[in-house]
Amino acid sequence: MADPVRIRGAGPSGLAAAITLARAGRAVVVYERRRDCGRRFGGDLQGIENWSDNVDVLDELASYGIARDFHAAPFTRGVQTNGSRADTLSFPRPAFYLVKRGTAPDTLDQSLKRQALAAGVTIHFDTPAPDDLPIAIDASGPLGRTPFAVDTGIVFETDAPDQAVALLHDAAGLRGYSYLLITEGYACCCSMAFDAFATIHRQHAEAVRRLITSQGITVRSPRRVGGLGHFVPVGQWMRGASRVVGEAAGLQDFLWGFGIRLAIRSGVLAARAVLEGRDYALDADQAFRAVGRTGLVNRMLWDLGRVGDYRGIMALLRVRGPYPVLRFLYRDSWVQRALYPLARRWSERRYPDVLNARP
Repeated sequence: MADPVRIRGAGPSGLAAAITLARAGRAVVVYERRRDCGRRFGGDLQGIENWSDNVDVLDELASYGIARDFHAAPFTRGVQTNGSRADTLSFPRPAFYLVKRGTAPDTLDQSLKRQALAAGVTIHFDTPAPDDLPIAIDASGPLGRTPFAVDTGIVFETDAPDQAVALLHDAAGLRGYSYLLITEGYACCCSMAFDAFATIHRQHAEAVRRLITSQGITVRSPRRVGGLGHFVPVGQWMRGASRVVGEAAGLQDFLWGFGIRLAIRSGVLAARAVLEGRDYALDADQAFRAVGRTGLVNRMLWDLGRVGDYRGIMALLRVRGPYPVLRFLYRDSWVQRALYPLARRWSERRYPDVLNARP
């Protein structure tokens, strides 16, 4: 009997790889150092972005054989505000799907675990991957990597209606943003800062004042949540003989931190490389190199466009429309490629701990 395919990490990328392999008839063993899938999160609400590709992300997941038995609320409308002006933005299709992370039954993490177990995957919890056995796919996450952003906030229950509000104000999310997301009585209010990490709790207090307190939104059973953003402009696709996927490869959006879609896509790509004997490093470089380029360019443009309490950025989204702007920013166009060398030099000076670190 052939040895099982061994995977390090039971996050979305690792489980997507495991499901793909198991459904193709391979024996799969996953090693997860935490006690359960989703233990890294405390019930966060996160978005799976839906603007970077013509294919709806739920249809993409279905093409991988991943069933939607998790909470996924589509958002086609949202509000952007800088504290002095608020604009309602509409999208022709869902801009993102709001999903829950953690150990509750309706989270993305538990859904992927159920589907992996149903496919015959063996998951060893509380168990680091053994050093003396070959690991085919490394989905270990961003251990030891310098973060480019810090996110902190609360999740809570509320009577307020479903909504998505983005607050662009440096006092509430320096060089980043804060947000209030509510779906079916469950809410998340967080701040993501790209600078002054030591003051992130002060920044979040300002976000709570502006997004919750001033609006009279009810808050019941609040719990703290938080996380880190990690990015590598050119991913490390191999670590020895292991194919590196998801956050372990630095696959995260350098503009706003979205990464779930990239993680799942990379896990499936690595699994197919195992099944078909393909060169994963080559496939991943072709699939994701543009993500690194556009991430650097978009982060530079965002930082340079912050002047005047983000009025210019807000006006661009309001006048041009949010969907066309996002499609332009995330398309690997000649504009992005032309700006990339400048963005690379600028980012290495602005984020030296991130950009100059070994991947």
